[in-house]
Amino acid sequence: MINRSKIFFTDIYDKRSILYELAKRDFQQQYMGSYLGVVWVYLQPLLFITVLYLVFTFGFKSGSSSDGVPFAVYLISGMIPWLYIAGNLTAGANIIRQHAFLLKKVDFRLSMLPIVKLLSSSIPHIFFIMIAILVAILNGLYPTLYTFQVLYYFVAMVALLLGLSWLSSSTNIFVPDVSKAVGVIVTFGFWLTPIFWDIAKIPEQYQWIIKLNPANYIVQGYRDSIISHIGFWEKPYETLYFWSVTGITLWIGITVFKKLRPHFAEVV
Repeated sequence: MINRSKIFFTDIYDKRSILYELAKRDFQQQYMGSYLGVVWVYLQPLLFITVLYLVFTFGFKSGSSSDGVPFAVYLISGMIPWLYIAGNLTAGANIIRQHAFLLKKVDFRLSMLPIVKLLSSSIPHIFFIMIAILVAILNGLYPTLYTFQVLYYFVAMVALLLGLSWLSSSTNIFVPDVSKAVGVIVTFGFWLTPIFWDIAKIPEQYQWIIKLNPANYIVQGYRDSIISHIGFWEKPYETLYFWSVTGITLWIGITVFKKLRPHFAEVV
């Protein structure tokens, strides 16, 4: 297993130029043909976050979180990781179908394709992290060494999404309903993850149910890094749970992908 992982990462390094070009093309093609082009990559999330902020600030009178953090900071620091998760979950299920022309290229590992989507979406993600930090500063919450912890949570998020993408992309080749099911899961996940609402408002005896959602670990982790300045090592049980789920997801994703890979060309 260790040797196979080493070979996989070696192949990623050897084909880094190909991955870069595929990621670049994927990024450019998202809004090709529109007048604003790639501006939509940044504009759409900003408009979405703004609408949510206006609705929950003025409509539902949500001025701050239970810790007294300004709602704008609380919302944007939770929305940024969720947008990355939701976007890659949805796109990951269709990534192989979108790159069907690579099926007959024996010198290219199809298992690298989910990395293409993760790379292309990381560009606007980094931009929005900077926006979140700026919004926090404007509200009197200044960066500390804990802020760099965002990198750890980003790697954790990528690891989870990689396993889920291997699983969904390989099964979606044979059962197209998988991509639709992923869309439903993303919709429910948005409302069940404490993005615009505070988990502290749920009775303590039921909070563990919300914490079963691995996306909660990432969302709260971004807030711990940008707002609360809490280290991930200060949450050992939640960290252990997340990496256990992620490890199992990676194993299942790799196993299913390997078993189905030889039959991709027969179906697509």
